[in-house]
Amino acid sequence: MKPETFSNDFHRILIVDDESRVVNAVRRVFATAGFIRVEVATSPDEALSMVKKFADLRLVISDYLMPGMDGLEFLAEVSRMRPEIIRIILTGHADLETTLRAINEVGVYKFILKPWNNHDLYWTVIRALELEEARRENRELKKKLKDQAQLVARIEEIYPGISRIERDQDGAIVLEEY
Repeated sequence: MKPETFSNDFHRILIVDDESRVVNAVRRVFATAGFIRVEVATSPDEALSMVKKFADLRLVISDYLMPGMDGLEFLAEVSRMRPEIIRIILTGHADLETTLRAINEVGVYKFILKPWNNHDLYWTVIRALELEEARRENRELKKKLKDQAQLVARIEEIYPGISRIERDQDGAIVLEEY
């Protein structure tokens, strides 16, 4: 079931875990969702190259304990490279300090414990993608608003007073007759 709020035909997500059985299990959760394209990596280095490769990457789910770089270090790097990407930790090793660091320092959207519930994981990702889409739309609208304000300022320079609107006491626009 594709949420009606999604404007794109598909959303690309990345699953990162050094255990291939975990990667495959998470991939299966989204196998029937034709609007989600799942990329997988079994190391943080491989995953970082995928973050660079896929400009349309929307969300990353990462294990916490991985050789070479832990999940928080990896997601912090993802955040530096592409802050708009939603970040989720999926781990069997959780403590309060790690959870707080994930939220406060890395901006992790959600902390999911292994073993996970497939239904909960699926809907967590859907809600995260909806959030990402709303944020992206907000950024686009802010840019359009800024561009329009700059255009009005340029027009005002050429035609001083053109953007000024006079209203009467009822709020109706007052037009001068020529």
